[in-house]
Amino acid sequence: MMARKGKLAKLAAAMLLCASLLIPGAAGAAAASGSVAAAGCGTGVHGLSLLAMKDTGSPRMQAVQFLSGTVGRAAGNGFMVGTSDGGCHWQAIYNTGKLSFSQMEFLTNSVGYVLAKTSAEKQNTLLKTTNGGKTYTWVPTGQYGFDRIDFINEQTGFGFTRAFTFKTTNGGKTWTKMATPPNSRYVHFITESKGWDITVLPAGGYIVKRTVDGGLHWTDSLKVNADVNIGGAIYGTDSADVWVLLYGGSGMSQTSYSLYHTTDAGAHWKQVVSKPTAGGGPAPGPAVPAGKLPGPAGRPSDMAVIGSKAAFLVAGSGALDKLQFGRSLDDGRTWSNLAGGPSGNEGKLSFVSETTGYLAVTGFSDSGVYKTADGGKTWKNVFLLPESN
Repeated sequence: MMARKGKLAKLAAAMLLCASLLIPGAAGAAAASGSVAAAGCGTGVHGLSLLAMKDTGSPRMQAVQFLSGTVGRAAGNGFMVGTSDGGCHWQAIYNTGKLSFSQMEFLTNSVGYVLAKTSAEKQNTLLKTTNGGKTYTWVPTGQYGFDRIDFINEQTGFGFTRAFTFKTTNGGKTWTKMATPPNSRYVHFITESKGWDITVLPAGGYIVKRTVDGGLHWTDSLKVNADVNIGGAIYGTDSADVWVLLYGGSGMSQTSYSLYHTTDAGAHWKQVVSKPTAGGGPAPGPAVPAGKLPGPAGRPSDMAVIGSKAAFLVAGSGALDKLQFGRSLDDGRTWSNLAGGPSGNEGKLSFVSETTGYLAVTGFSDSGVYKTADGGKTWKNVFLLPESN
């Protein structure tokens, strides 16, 4: 999940005031769970019977978002669950089997936007909730189904497709298509005016571009050669401190990739990871000696950035039994890969500090939520769907 340092600080304070409102209409439930906690934390699915959408198979996790170290939500193909005690106990927030959630963007404990499908074959729908996720209202987006959303506040936000970027300043009542460079594949706005873009070159390779005027003008910041340019992702909470993930080729359950980082708004870039593979070929960027810039094995599926200090990357593949992790705790000066994590081949991250974070293991097996209190060195299961699911 992407988060902003200032937003997290405000949300953490807000959560201390309204932790008991995780599920609106059930005030006191969280307080009651405190007395239960004395008898021990729940395990497994915590006694919940979760409903999946009929055309998506059994229930599985697909998204996770924590607003503080204790208050957060996880959602999947028909349900949303929440905790107010760091995963010790969970409650069903939404459990009708009619919405398949792919992203949650809660701005407060009550107000949030989500992307969800009403069937496996349809495009994403944008929805808004004002009661913590119990019920939703439809937010029109025209003919486009967004792949991602990113809201700065309740009124101002961005919606992204693979090729286009849209902006709203009135809570989604209307959307304006923004000017982005041709062949854009990923755009990330950190403020209303400052944003970054990954552009693929027809002849091969990538160009990372930057805007400081809301997309009216874009300037080249980083050019990377690549034999295969299928896209990437941009992460960061500070417009001058950005991480750019670029994918190479894939094959034999392997994916090649590179990770770049800047601390000075693109004046200088550092290649932090170069991960070539036998099946995917060379990693984007200059060739480096084998093992010199190692990254987690597998295909990266998510990254979490905390301010201008910590960054965490999760990767996996069908050929690996466990998810793989890498991190930097000093703003990219050094990078380390950690021991294998929970079982699974794909995950979504939500870190609230450089030590405390949550992982949703997504997919058809090993689906669940895990917590780390030591920056990803070790993970403890806090919600696990039955293996039969």
